[in-house]
Amino acid sequence: MRSRFLRLSCLLLCSLLLFGEAAARAAEPASKAETETSAAETEASSAAAETMLPALAPGTARLSDAAELPEAPEIVSDFGILMEMRSGVILYEKNAYDRAAPASITKIMTALLVMENCNLNDTVTFSYRACHELAKGSSTIARTEGEMMSVRDCLYGLMVASANEVAQGLAEHMSGSIEAFVGRMNSRAEELGCVNTHFANVHGTPDPNHYTCPYDMALIMKQAMQHELLQQIMGTAKYQIAPTNKHSEITYLNSKHPLVTDVFRMRYKGAVAGKTGSTSEALNTLVTYARRGDLDLICVVMHADGPEVVGEDSAALFDYGFANFVRYNMLASAAAAGSDPFYLGSNILDLTASGGCYVTLPNGVSADALTGSVEYRGGLSKNQVAVRKYFLNGVLLAEVPLEVSPYVSRLPLTPEINNADADNKEKSTKEILRTKYLGLALIYWIIIAGGVVLLALLGLLVFLIVRHFRKEKRFNERSRTLNRRGRSR
Repeated sequence: MRSRFLRLSCLLLCSLLLFGEAAARAAEPASKAETETSAAETEASSAAAETMLPALAPGTARLSDAAELPEAPEIVSDFGILMEMRSGVILYEKNAYDRAAPASITKIMTALLVMENCNLNDTVTFSYRACHELAKGSSTIARTEGEMMSVRDCLYGLMVASANEVAQGLAEHMSGSIEAFVGRMNSRAEELGCVNTHFANVHGTPDPNHYTCPYDMALIMKQAMQHELLQQIMGTAKYQIAPTNKHSEITYLNSKHPLVTDVFRMRYKGAVAGKTGSTSEALNTLVTYARRGDLDLICVVMHADGPEVVGEDSAALFDYGFANFVRYNMLASAAAAGSDPFYLGSNILDLTASGGCYVTLPNGVSADALTGSVEYRGGLSKNQVAVRKYFLNGVLLAEVPLEVSPYVSRLPLTPEINNADADNKEKSTKEILRTKYLGLALIYWIIIAGGVVLLALLGLLVFLIVRHFRKEKRFNERSRTLNRRGRSR
């Protein structure tokens, strides 16, 4: 008996060992597969994070997200972007959101702030710091302490001759100190929707904390080109500053922009304005605005060795843009320019778009391919009523605020209009519910009435229950009384 028990015990132990080994072997490849899968998922997640593009500023869109674009030229510059200015549509990108040193194209932001905040006829008086605290090799027009110039002449010195002391003089004139002005530069960049920009100075000399990217510079240039005087200044090849209190002779300024001037025999047909930049760290950078036909293009190229290289890259991108894209004014056609009905209670208000609305598309893709929708925002103040949006393949390419027409058309709703659009019916219902009666919105009267009805039903239910129990009690008492009488007999 004991021997048989030992044999059974050994057999059971061996079986358990064999089962454990088999389970371990079965689990090992599964664990390995899970590890490999997890590693693959991590790698894919990292790759996705690396290629994730930033959210764009309102008014800009990547056309490549909505349509297949024509083949673009190869450029030598390490960073670049091509943007249609009026529509804000991006037509070409190369490392457009990656950090790069800007050099003197920084001064576009400096000039923009001065244009937005200073009187052009005011006088700038240069301080010792503005004229002498400059990095070695800085570009200057030899201004000195106590020298006085108009803001207008300073802007020419800043943008045509790229003078660093003029940038510092303008900064002190506007903000009281260079540091305060730099703070305004960073705040303005944030307001414009810049995604990878931080300024540390007003002129672009190398600094680890001074950087931007092509997309951000395109946004800054787009805003700067809203000022016609800046277009004129940044498109000037030669300028003369009259004698000042410190200089008895005329100061001659010469631009070195390869596409705006003939300095490198590369002048580009349609080039309107631009700014150059060059340092040992940034190499050459170039920002250019060109206009041809119905297109207004902004090109930014950065980090290339030589002014001719950035000029050739910019010209190639401009050729690509002008040859392959067309811009549509969405408010030009009668259908798009017509008013949108806005339902307010029992009335209709006409909504119209007072500004322009542009979309840039590849050749061969017409505006008919776009789908439109109206989004109501509520309220009746300017730009708060609604917005009309235009999409291509589900990608938002443009939007325009809708305002109440100056002549408000109020028409009684007809059954046909009421049933014309479910969205409009829903809007009308909401407005009706907001209508006030005796100082209280209709929706609250409905809620109060519903509460009263609910309480009445609840009271009725309680009454019926109590009544039922009372009847049952009386019945039971009557039964007991009858039972007692029966026993007494």
